[in-house]
Amino acid sequence: MNFDKNSLAALLKLSDEELISVIKEIGAEAGIGAENLKIGKGDLMKIRTFLRFANDDDIKSLLTQFGGKKQ
Repeated sequence: MNFDKNSLAALLKLSDEELISVIKEIGAEAGIGAENLKIGKGDLMKIRTFLRFANDDDIKSLLTQFGGKKQ
């Protein structure tokens, strides 16, 4: 799982359903079962806000939590 600003911009362009699917895939890679990920509209708004304003340190921290690395 590698992200940069272009990857984040691409995520922001996804529909709600597509973004939820990506989040569940990332969760599955991190060992979190999809049944444990309940994502509502409010959650998506918060996720999109985070992605929109994330800086390099935020991205690095998030990826470290999920076992990935920043490109």
